[in-house]
Amino acid sequence: MSKQAVLSIKNLKTSFYPNKGQTVIKAVDDVSLDAYPGEITAIVGQSGSGKSVTALCVFNIVDTSGRIEAGEVFLNGRDLRKLGDRALRNVHGKEISMIFQDPTSALNPSIRIKKQLIEAITAHERISKNMAMKRCEDVLVRVGLKNTKKILNSYPFELSGGMCQRVMIAMAIISNPNVLIADEPTTALDLTVQRGILEELLALRDKGMAVVLITHDLGVVAQTADQVYVMNNGKIVENGTVYDIFEKPQHKYTKELMNAIT
Repeated sequence: MSKQAVLSIKNLKTSFYPNKGQTVIKAVDDVSLDAYPGEITAIVGQSGSGKSVTALCVFNIVDTSGRIEAGEVFLNGRDLRKLGDRALRNVHGKEISMIFQDPTSALNPSIRIKKQLIEAITAHERISKNMAMKRCEDVLVRVGLKNTKKILNSYPFELSGGMCQRVMIAMAIISNPNVLIADEPTTALDLTVQRGILEELLALRDKGMAVVLITHDLGVVAQTADQVYVMNNGKIVENGTVYDIFEKPQHKYTKELMNAIT
């Protein structure tokens, strides 16, 4: 019996409309992809290829100058693009979460970590304060953070970039979603912290979560991915298993990416 995709994007098209007289930018041009439980699906390509915009379209949080013009985004069989705002709020965080590129801007600098984590829980379920605090401490341990009580009482600006990134992962997984989208989760972090974050993504995959990894780092893809989609100029130019993409690339752009790391 074949595995069923938990997240399925079909024929997605998103354009940006700059100031009058400027050329319309097709950021996402007829993109289709599937993500499966217990797998890491990587979307790779250079900066500006449309990777992050594709992810933001899943959450319907495209910049004001952008417009989703066509396509479907199925999560557990439901088209997210047909859900109202209230239904989407119930889905986001509970069934699908995202780790954003810049944790320092995604975390609220004026609110302590514990309140932000607890709000991520209570947005979807009723839980006692003591149980919520225990879950916060447990999830911080899961992402490799120690001295959890001090971290929970800290503000984001009091933590290092690597610690903030781990807090973002903790916030994204605290309600155990089916799908986690990680947008460049290891950028600008030292190698030790990178390794810890990648190990956590692999652990989540092994527990059955579908992880969508957005990155330009082919070394990270080689270490972690099961399936790979190669994106260029808003289009998926090639997709296959990690072995297919690295050992038998077909598209000229994919070959150029591979040559750049050899």
